[in-house]
Amino acid sequence: MVTNNSEIKFNPQMCECNNVPISECEDTGCLNCDCDTYLPKWFCWTWPSSFWWWVLWSAGCVLLGFGLFSSITSLLGTKSGAGLIPLLLCAPGLFMMGFASPNPFQQMMNVAVPNTQIGEWNVDPKPPMESSQWHLNRLEWNEKLGEWIPNPLSRYEQDGPTISVTQDGEEWILLMDDEEMGRFDSEIEASKEMMKSLKKSDKLDAQEMIFSEHPRHNRFRALFNASPPQFSATFFLYIFSVLFLMGGWFGFPKDARIELFGITVGLMLLGAANLSISFYNNRKILEAWDTVTSIVKFVDAGHNEFVGQVRPINDVSNSVLHVDGCKDKSWTFRNLAVWSWSYDATETWTERYYDSNEKKWKTRTRRETRHVRGGNHVSDYLLHDGTGGILVKTSTFEDFNTGPAIWSSNKRGKKGCGPYDRPRHGGSMSHDWSLYALAFGDPTYVMARVTNRPHDDIPRGTVSENASRVHHTLMAIGEDAPRRHARILKGTEFSVLKPKRSAFGNFGPSALLIISMLIVLMTSM
Repeated sequence: MVTNNSEIKFNPQMCECNNVPISECEDTGCLNCDCDTYLPKWFCWTWPSSFWWWVLWSAGCVLLGFGLFSSITSLLGTKSGAGLIPLLLCAPGLFMMGFASPNPFQQMMNVAVPNTQIGEWNVDPKPPMESSQWHLNRLEWNEKLGEWIPNPLSRYEQDGPTISVTQDGEEWILLMDDEEMGRFDSEIEASKEMMKSLKKSDKLDAQEMIFSEHPRHNRFRALFNASPPQFSATFFLYIFSVLFLMGGWFGFPKDARIELFGITVGLMLLGAANLSISFYNNRKILEAWDTVTSIVKFVDAGHNEFVGQVRPINDVSNSVLHVDGCKDKSWTFRNLAVWSWSYDATETWTERYYDSNEKKWKTRTRRETRHVRGGNHVSDYLLHDGTGGILVKTSTFEDFNTGPAIWSSNKRGKKGCGPYDRPRHGGSMSHDWSLYALAFGDPTYVMARVTNRPHDDIPRGTVSENASRVHHTLMAIGEDAPRRHARILKGTEFSVLKPKRSAFGNFGPSALLIISMLIVLMTSM
């Protein structure tokens, strides 16, 4: 039984079947390791995980107790079914308790990948965050030109090791991860030795190169064998909330239930809407869960799922963004692959109106929020997962999710900014500028179809001089496939999977709400 975050027995680096590191499972014969012991298969109870969730849970518990006590005392004092009416107070109480009870699957994943900041890297060691570590402009010696020139394929290579050549007097020094590997009398000798080292390092296991928050990392192998429990605390609390709601409804006389027809239908529509939303969200989760995340170094054509870091695809500098035309330093942003900004204004004013019921004039406060202007831009970028990089054609995608705003302001800048929106009703104005973006260095999740790049767009050569590495000749485009919806998300796959629940947890309470309200309607006629 799971009680809270600190009590979940989850070690992402160990296999519980034989108590050895997961990376060694295959060596011990654990080929079919079913490490689903992290969560019970059928039932898991969870308690609130923080102070404020406990406050909400306690308030719901008090409301539940008051409703039960009032119902019992009412039933003892009356022979009619009116004593069931106080049960209606139990329904919101149980709903509050269910809402405050965490999802056990999300709790388990939070242990492995703490959700400290959405859209940022949360697992150490993190990917290289400085552009100088991305092999964007690694040089190689060109005999025809007689000079060092940038290698256009270097940015597609795996991240390690970091190799460079520097000059010391008349000698050339080969450095690997800042350690001296040899000295050479000529540039061509140093360059050839550097290429040999790169080719040799390309034989390293992908697990040594892949980012620590990548789903294919060994530390998460057992986690993906776990499944959400069929039933959880939230499920049972929601179910009993619906049952108490139906019981309280039957406490009303038949005529009264007919008069409450609109509320009953409204609850049915609420259940139907929640069922539709749950189905839509669960479909995206299942797409991510059922699709094996590709490792760029070994990617093939077809529909694939990627997790990696946003990096520039070429040396052409991205346009500088001045939000709403403001030239102020705090309003200027660089190194953004995808961005959108908006300026919204809210006007508050007081107006007089005639109350026809009380036959007199009154005043009231009105508020209106309107979108004034905005802008957006997308540019292609390189998705790199530590083992290699692949081109993402952002212009072919329709579904973007850049996460929460990376910047906001409620006061206009001073240099070259657009004008304030003017009041339409003579009231006071408040202003809000927001920027949403996918920047170089950010984590990105991509579901896309992988196809060949146009012939004229392919960089010449082979990555690390290894003919089996062809990911630089491919690109990810936004085309859907059966059960695969093309999209770009700021964050990793874990941000998609954390809300995962069982089918009962997703659809059970909403389906029961619809059925129970149908029963109420049928018995009222």
